Amino acid sequence: MKPGESYNCPKCGKNTFLKKVSVMDGWTKVGDILACASCSTRVADLNSTVLEAEKEKTKSVSKLASFLNTEEEKKPQIEAAENEKRFCKNCMHFIVHPFLCRCSRHGKDVNPMDDCPDYSHRKDIEK
Repeated sequence: MKPGESYNCPKCGKNTFLKKVSVMDGWTKVGDILACASCSTRVADLNSTVLEAEKEKTKSVSKLASFLNTEEEKKPQIEAAENEKRFCKNCMHFIVHPFLCRCSRHGKDVNPMDDCPDYSHRKDIEK
């Protein structure tokens, strides 16, 4: 069963379709169910079918990868020298404002990705 599929509801007796309904515990989403569109009667849990479909998809992708003799590509890490990491967004003189960004040391408008020789690293972020 899946959302949008035709369904003959035994409770209301109508030929309707299934809808996906979120089950909530307060403000926390607990899961999803399939329900009758007319009377909202619970028909099935959607989480178990979705998990099975996801497992099957993962299995088929791994089979294809093994057939093609490929592995997941690892993203290369870009290493930069310390003097190349001196962006204005990380400087203690950088002032953020919704309409413009300013440098309090030089008193001018700057872009967050600008750099300057008077850079001083902020203490609240890691290098």
